[in-house]
Amino acid sequence: MRPLCPTCQRPFTPGATLCAACGASLLLEARPGDTLPVCAEHPTLRGLGTCERCGAFACARCLRTDALGGTRCARCEGLDPDQPLPWDQREALGTLPAFWKTLVQVMLRPDTLRLARAEDSVGSSLYFTLLCALPVCVVTGLLYLGIFNAMPSMMQYLLPPEKLKGDGSGLEMVRWMGWGFFAVSVFLGPPLFLLLTLASAAVDHLMLRVTGGVPRGFRVTLRANALSQAAWTLGAIPFLGTQVAPFWALVSRVYAYRGLHRTTWGPAFAGALLAPLLSCCLCGGGYLALLVFLFKHAP
Repeated sequence: MRPLCPTCQRPFTPGATLCAACGASLLLEARPGDTLPVCAEHPTLRGLGTCERCGAFACARCLRTDALGGTRCARCEGLDPDQPLPWDQREALGTLPAFWKTLVQVMLRPDTLRLARAEDSVGSSLYFTLLCALPVCVVTGLLYLGIFNAMPSMMQYLLPPEKLKGDGSGLEMVRWMGWGFFAVSVFLGPPLFLLLTLASAAVDHLMLRVTGGVPRGFRVTLRANALSQAAWTLGAIPFLGTQVAPFWALVSRVYAYRGLHRTTWGPAFAGALLAPLLSCCLCGGGYLALLVFLFKHAP
């Protein structure tokens, strides 16, 4: 059971220092001679909940949510080592086998992230993201290359000779455009994917802080965001994969934020979906406003 805010008596997320419902501080000082419980680690602060493992009282700063949704104190949380993902064991398994096993776990068994190691280095998270980006970038580049190289031959086959004007340099230019799109997709696509992952993780971390008060740092959010990019390997399936991957990635991200941050569904949904929803509303609203403006000022 989640602890209650002493001010408004509404549940708050363990680890938060401010109540999301009323905004009151959860770090309350213990008064001398008071009969209310105090934190086992911080005797000057009131205990707002008890650890389900050791039974000790804990202040808002020490309360945590464990992998199964229970309440733990910070000390007991440190006694429970997080389980490494296959990606964390790539030196023993090999990079590609570890990558493949992590893809399967994240995409097909995302609930197991509740028990996974929460934090990883920035470099390791971005390395995983890069491997996720390569299939979709390469396949997209090859598709553009194939389409643009096939277009001149199709035009020569479908159109009668009298309709084809010029010396054929225009058709040759179309082929070179295909190579240009291929180069952009293969060489610029992965770095852009990394930048978007960093930006997305930063915005999501802000949303998690604002809405859920998650106590863990940015590297946990970045790791969760990077793991959710596993769905983009579906981009290796031409046409269909890129349509399914964004939605699959968002679902995986909700599970990853809930599991690695050891939080509840509410903050996890807010962190993963609030920023995309707001951006869609802003883009859709701007597009609608432009249409209304053009309609009103049309001659």
